[in-house]
Amino acid sequence: MTLVEKTSYTVASNNAPPENTPAWQENKAYAADDRVLFLNKIYICAKPNSGKNAPNMTVDEWVEAGSPNPTRFQDEYVNTQTKSDTRLEIVINVPEASVNSFGLFNADGAKILIYDKNDALIFERALATRNDSASWWQYFFGASFTYRNDVWHLGDVDYGGQIKIKIEPNEKGANLGHLVVGRKIFLGDTLYEPSVSMIDYSKEFTDDWGFTRLRKGATAKYCAVKVIVPSPQVDFVEKTLARTAGELNLFIADEREDGFECLAVFGYFKDKEVVISNAQTSELSINLKGVI
Repeated sequence: MTLVEKTSYTVASNNAPPENTPAWQENKAYAADDRVLFLNKIYICAKPNSGKNAPNMTVDEWVEAGSPNPTRFQDEYVNTQTKSDTRLEIVINVPEASVNSFGLFNADGAKILIYDKNDALIFERALATRNDSASWWQYFFGASFTYRNDVWHLGDVDYGGQIKIKIEPNEKGANLGHLVVGRKIFLGDTLYEPSVSMIDYSKEFTDDWGFTRLRKGATAKYCAVKVIVPSPQVDFVEKTLARTAGELNLFIADEREDGFECLAVFGYFKDKEVVISNAQTSELSINLKGVI
């Protein structure tokens, strides 16, 4: 289990297309599911209204839904994407020697490339994966391809200054849900049988006659993981988790670069418990909740 503690960054350049959502207008009638741009945030109309109240002044009429297109990869959500039909290229600035790990979540593309300030390649990953085949014929002639959406790189070299991220497009374009840069902290070895589930925020509405309709909502990951921690490292792990409590960070329970995507969670830990079994090994139980 590796925790990547986030490092703050600033965006130096970004070629993502500008936002095309219309700006909110006072005293204009809005219907449910209308989208508007207000104070550099996207809002979705939850209840028909006459535009009397600004979207950020009411919780009944409007729901915040993230940032405009160029900055969606920076907001606190994973399900919202910065989108581009062509290659997406983002350059960020980070403090010197402050970053050795990267996470890109809810990404669409054919390939991801990351470069350092000297334009040297840090990381390259093709996202296409071949689906399992049931026969040799299907392997050679009928097997289809899917794409990974969550990618990470846990490095050993510290980087600083400008870092360039490129996403080459596939048929969906070049899109990015969230970017994490930071420093890795190894907590311990993940035990077998981690539990993975999903939180579905869809809503069910039933009227007085029994007719039911669903409003599709976002989903989030939830993982329950057990980790073997060397007992001499228990205090270090405890202090690390205490320092990062209540913060959004990246947790990777399967550190392999082709490891399970479902075991990489951008979010926070709901609760944790350490059992000091003996002087050599202890067991950390931690529940991770991802953001939508």
